[in-house]
Amino acid sequence: MKTAEMVLREIPFLQSYKGYQELILCLRLVLEDEERLTDIRKQVYLAAAVQRGEELHNFEKNLRTVRDAFLMYGGKEYLERVLKRKIQLPLDSRELIEVLVECMRRG
Repeated sequence: MKTAEMVLREIPFLQSYKGYQELILCLRLVLEDEERLTDIRKQVYLAAAVQRGEELHNFEKNLRTVRDAFLMYGGKEYLERVLKRKIQLPLDSRELIEVLVECMRRG
């Protein structure tokens, strides 16, 4: 299994975005328990925001920013190559987290 960092390293320039560490934390939380996806705002975003000492609103904004950068720098193509299926845009942050966890599991 790949780590979150290994998967995201495939996409250039992401580490410079403030939402990068937020996304890493979300991926780890969901990987621990995928049931968290059903109530992602409370069980993942809020939990991660508290852990990072951030306001939920800013945390979610940073996630959207890194999601947009991920897609801008070839993330859609990466997902299609790894998952071997078409990815429909737009992806919301929850969907991105879900497919990235799948990429991690496929290693």
